[in-house]
Amino acid sequence: MTTTFGAVPGTEGRTPESDGGSSGGPRTVDTWLGGGAVLATVHDPGSAATTGVVICPPLGYEYAVAYRTLRHLADRIAETAALPVVRFDYPGLGDSTAELTLESFEAGPRLAAEALRRAGCAGVVYLGLGSGALVAAAAAARDPESRGLALWDPAASGRQWLRRQRSLYAIEVGPDAEQAPDGVVMIAGAELPDAVAARIAALDYDPTVAERLPTLLAVRQGPSGTVPKALRTVADRLDLVEVPGHEDSLDMSSITASIPAQSVASVAEWFAARFGAGEGDGPSGVEFTAPDPEDRVTFVHDGLPLEERLVRVGPHRLFAVETRPAAGPEDLPVVVLHNGSAEHRVGASRHQVELARRLATRGIRALRVDRRGTGESGAVTPDEPSLLFTREWLEDGRDVVAGLGLPRERIGIAGMCVGGWVGLVGTPDSVAFVAALSLNDHRVRPQEPRPTGVVAPVAPTDAAPVGRADRLVAVAKRRLPYRILLAAASRGRIRFAEPNLRRALAAGTDVLVLIGPEDVAVFEEHGGRKAVERLRGLPGTLTMVERPTGDHALYSPAIRRAAIDETVALAERAFGIGADDRR
Repeated sequence: MTTTFGAVPGTEGRTPESDGGSSGGPRTVDTWLGGGAVLATVHDPGSAATTGVVICPPLGYEYAVAYRTLRHLADRIAETAALPVVRFDYPGLGDSTAELTLESFEAGPRLAAEALRRAGCAGVVYLGLGSGALVAAAAAARDPESRGLALWDPAASGRQWLRRQRSLYAIEVGPDAEQAPDGVVMIAGAELPDAVAARIAALDYDPTVAERLPTLLAVRQGPSGTVPKALRTVADRLDLVEVPGHEDSLDMSSITASIPAQSVASVAEWFAARFGAGEGDGPSGVEFTAPDPEDRVTFVHDGLPLEERLVRVGPHRLFAVETRPAAGPEDLPVVVLHNGSAEHRVGASRHQVELARRLATRGIRALRVDRRGTGESGAVTPDEPSLLFTREWLEDGRDVVAGLGLPRERIGIAGMCVGGWVGLVGTPDSVAFVAALSLNDHRVRPQEPRPTGVVAPVAPTDAAPVGRADRLVAVAKRRLPYRILLAAASRGRIRFAEPNLRRALAAGTDVLVLIGPEDVAVFEEHGGRKAVERLRGLPGTLTMVERPTGDHALYSPAIRRAAIDETVALAERAFGIGADDRR
């Protein structure tokens, strides 16, 4: 049963999405599969079914962008076609406790399919989005009991996809990025061992699958929506449809990406037409029985036994993963981890997963939280607003801390970008420390929720002002006295580094700010150098770590590992954990 921290009275024991999903929608069950190899979510339509659907997610950063889209799609398939659906993380990626190996892209779909079959499904349809379409096609080809295949905005081939992702990584991290470690291929959002990268590059589509199974090919509208080369010989056997909206989905950042609602509807309708009630192998009176949730898993990390628990936190029942030593008291000190942007609890290149497990080896609990509108928290709707830098996220941060029931001396916060802002602004006097990683926004007042894709930009640096108002602010920051700028910043008129830092430090909260070159430029433009001088002598300690290289998103390995190392060291100091306290 999913554990609850600080829950609304009467919600204990309810299934996770009974309060987070859409009203009247499918029941969902979050559960570990394969002894922790896969964290999965089962969408139960609450009706008879002999066919189930396995959704193979895309790889790397595409998965972070598409996470909410895949949740919405799974709901729509369960509602429209009355078919059970399983979403999952590949072993070694996402929340998985396993290692990334050559078998990861076979094991993930297999474990998901086995869960459906144990629950009563005789056959499985595999669906893949983007690079996940390559994985889904391979799974359908291997599975003799597969009943169909859906390729949704598919990658052209494994080799072409990997080449593009490596190029995007180079563009994202810039010319000063660190070299990749030996034996590793870097892409945006993942580090791939050479052998795993070679396995991805070798993935392609088997045309014989389309000859024996119903196969949907849902491509983008216009010239970009082409049939993959390997499938052109069987194009007449495909259910080919053009779907809109993917230019604003996979190709965008998680801040501005939107759910392609029409595309989701088209795919769900295909499942209803091909596999729904009364169609072919559709539901025929066999009741689907969703698995009992396995909400805890024990595994070995860095030679030590750890446990991860699926929990719900606070009045909005935010989804979170708690990582802790496998043995020890329940009230160990805890670090709450808030991810950046509008991304879920895993973090860029899994930095939050690695950080949580490093903390647990030091006898410190970690709680990786999905704020509202991210990951598994809150209902998913195509028109859901952006909650970036909003009051709602500040409330979420406060609710999580309040629900822990611990004194502030035993609580810390580590947040990337907006996650650090949530800690500094939301709970400046309720925790022992805040680690603000890649902090680049120093607004004092939250903004209002905005329509999807419309987000107030981070205040520009001198070198790159945006618009006349921004140019005026940049000039004012250079010419007006500091005290006037500080007064304006304290009233939320401009963004300045000192107010948020001062509030936390004055309350006795230690603060770590770790930033790379592009965020250093923002910090300096926002009066950061002067602020550091003025903030000395306050009850809390300010630690500034400025990295000479590295990107804001923490894709490049050296800055990401520095962020983890500095946060662990800060937690050890705050909680009085010495070198001999390794659990």
